[in-house]
Amino acid sequence: MKRKLIKQGGGGFTIYLPKKWADSKGLKSGDQIDVKETGTSLIISTAVSTKKEITIEITPNNKQNLRNMLTHLYRRGFDKISIRNADEEACEKIRQITKDLLLGFEITETEKTACILENISEPTEEKYDVLVKRIYQITRETQRVITNDFKNDKLESLKTIEEFKAQQDKFVLFCKRIIAKEKHETKYPLTDWELLTLLMHIEHAYYYLYVYAVKNKVKSSKRINELLGNLEEYLQYHYDAYYKKDINAIHKINELKQKYQFGKCYEYIEQAKGKEAVILAHIRELFRLIQIGISPVLSEYLDDLLG
Repeated sequence: MKRKLIKQGGGGFTIYLPKKWADSKGLKSGDQIDVKETGTSLIISTAVSTKKEITIEITPNNKQNLRNMLTHLYRRGFDKISIRNADEEACEKIRQITKDLLLGFEITETEKTACILENISEPTEEKYDVLVKRIYQITRETQRVITNDFKNDKLESLKTIEEFKAQQDKFVLFCKRIIAKEKHETKYPLTDWELLTLLMHIEHAYYYLYVYAVKNKVKSSKRINELLGNLEEYLQYHYDAYYKKDINAIHKINELKQKYQFGKCYEYIEQAKGKEAVILAHIRELFRLIQIGISPVLSEYLDDLLG
């Protein structure tokens, strides 16, 4: 979108703001907006609060999909969600979803067949970068716990792994909410969104690996321990690529794709039997997700390089 500069007295300039944008923010003549200089860009934002509200009704068809419905509305930036036709079972489910996943939200009103969720203590958008780093750290901590448990042949950390997954889910949803509400001044909202999605998939893959191992009482093996050690190194390359802007780490991940995904992993799966083979297949999927997850990091690196 291009706008012509209009010369004003004193050497300043004015531009016309898009009417559609101004209307969507509820702006009117005399309102104040914020203008922030960032490099060669000027970022225009409004301090006017635009509280997004929505009402949904629970039906027999959507009752089992409450989690997806509420997390989707949360990510979309709604601040108040009124829910109708909610029986006692649904209300209990809503309370648990709110507690586990909707950071800053609480149930503020309840009736016999309805309730209202509202944003009452949401962290500020300045927490975005802190939470993204914590999302990375959770995945790395998950990797270390799983590696150590298999090394010691004691799978005793299921509760910890479940807590890691729940915490990361909550943080990912909040960061996506910030992006959707355009509150965080990220230069690359689409690639940031993609990165958050992939980090969540990686954490979930670790979780499903561990759950299977615990439920099936999988014993440690030389093959499992070796690949988990390689995986820890692989994940470290991803972290360095993002936080250190290390292009060599990006190259290393792509270079090792053949060695691990299509080399060691296939070889060890073919050699293994039964439950061990399933764990090795889970590990191969983690190598694949981490390698795919480097794409948005590379995209941001190249965009920064090209200015």
